[in-house]
Amino acid sequence: MRHLCEMRYVVPAAPEDVYQFFKETSNMSRCWPSELNLRIVESHGDAYVASFNLLGQKWLVRFKIRETGDLSQFHETTDFPFGKLVHEIQITPVEGGAQVYEKMVLETRVPFAGWFLRRILEYREAMVRKSFGVESEIFYRDPLKISIGVGTGVSVVAVAIAASLLLIPASPNLLLDLVQRLIPWLLLWFFTHDLAHLVIGSLVGVRFSHYYIGLSNIVRLGIIPPALRLLPLALGIKIDRARSKATPSGYAAMYTAGPLASMLTPLAASLTLIQLHGLTPTPIILLAVSTANIAFTTYFSPKAGCLAKAKKALKRDKTLIKLKNNQHISSNGRPG
Repeated sequence: MRHLCEMRYVVPAAPEDVYQFFKETSNMSRCWPSELNLRIVESHGDAYVASFNLLGQKWLVRFKIRETGDLSQFHETTDFPFGKLVHEIQITPVEGGAQVYEKMVLETRVPFAGWFLRRILEYREAMVRKSFGVESEIFYRDPLKISIGVGTGVSVVAVAIAASLLLIPASPNLLLDLVQRLIPWLLLWFFTHDLAHLVIGSLVGVRFSHYYIGLSNIVRLGIIPPALRLLPLALGIKIDRARSKATPSGYAAMYTAGPLASMLTPLAASLTLIQLHGLTPTPIILLAVSTANIAFTTYFSPKAGCLAKAKKALKRDKTLIKLKNNQHISSNGRPG
């Protein structure tokens, strides 16, 4: 899919000054939404590497900037995780300042990417105008962000639906029976993860700001082909560290709760079906899937998922205990 975004706007400044503003790459982070946390991390001549956050992951993008003359620039990605992006900027003198013409072309397989890019560019235009003293309405709402109330409500309803679907009488058609049992299995696997984070986190002092639609941390393993790495969507929950009062052990408990829930609740569903209907094909198949899910999560999560974060939290806890013990020994060793 090819998405085209064009924008024209005027700023009250000399064209040369406006051109230099766009030429200075440090201004990129000022003009893009703070949620993306866009940063230039490397530069070599006309080649740059930037990092940004999207879908709950940190990404790197490599791009080049060419000055094409007549106050024009051409930006082109050489390695972009969402496809190919080119960006043209032309500055022309007009009465009262300079006109900025921007054209972005994104070639990607990601649905709604053009709509998302348009929202970012509208925010960016307002920030550029503000940088030159033009008061503009600046508002950006991350379309992937979900409030705690809505996210929790949806998750609870999904779990309730899963529980009710498990009680539906078995179908004599194996395929139909498998499908109607797989739906609650998937609902439990998908929605209990963050609910467990929320419940245990609330008990140990972790606070959260919002849910978000993101990618599973499985993408960090590098085992998914580039063409498919945007497929494993997940529901995430963002920690509000400023309001959190949890100890490192508390964080570890919160992190561990998520994968435990997504492993054990589907298993419990499979065992419930066996208890209700005996060792019929559908419960046996789901039990095998549950076992594979446990094996995969046990392997994957300590490497790049929530269990890896739990291990880091416990390591910090041990470090703090060691520091406190050393301070205690030092205090006791002082001459009286």
